[in-house]
Amino acid sequence: MMQKLEHVQATDTPKTINELLERDGAVVIENILSEDHLWGLNSELDTMVASTKPGLRHPAHPRMVEFYGLSTIRFDGLPAKSQTFVEVMLTPLLCGAADHFLLPNCHDYIFNTGQLIQIGPGEKAQRLHRDEDAWNFLIAPEMSIEVEAMFALTDFTIDNGATRVVPGSHRWPSEREALEEEIIQAEMPAGSALMYLGSTIHGGGANRTKDQHRRGMFLGYVVG
Repeated sequence: MMQKLEHVQATDTPKTINELLERDGAVVIENILSEDHLWGLNSELDTMVASTKPGLRHPAHPRMVEFYGLSTIRFDGLPAKSQTFVEVMLTPLLCGAADHFLLPNCHDYIFNTGQLIQIGPGEKAQRLHRDEDAWNFLIAPEMSIEVEAMFALTDFTIDNGATRVVPGSHRWPSEREALEEEIIQAEMPAGSALMYLGSTIHGGGANRTKDQHRRGMFLGYVVG
């Protein structure tokens, strides 16, 4: 059976978002960024994008070079680079999901990563993975340890590298791999976000265009 990735509006309730995350492990929320926030993020980060070369600058292991992408621009530390990002960190639906999934497992959760990810033309699809594998010493089957979102700062399309995601994979055993028909690309207009759990299988898509740069912004929280 073909998988389905739900699309909702930012006006939907936190309860609706959390129920979809519990069921599917991922959901697209459209219009979660205001026009002012979208413009502010892009304008504040444009200069940094223009001055950053694609590829991993200081690889800790050769296998990470391909994982991070040869035609993908990445940089971290967005709270220090964009005042608008600081405002977006407190997006109620994202914080509400972190409250729901993470607080039962910790005294408080903490900011994990704020990263700009711009996939350039010709980039290959990223290896599918679970973000929580970075914290494998914490993992328990019943425990959520990360809540994350990929914000679309430009339109995400199948051709330009929309994030690949596997709904329902947050409930799979760790060794199970996704079949091709279980993978969906999170097509969404700029201003939307793919919100997902750290246990959900996902990865950047291939950019098959010649002139489009898919710009996304990763923001996540992890148990403290």
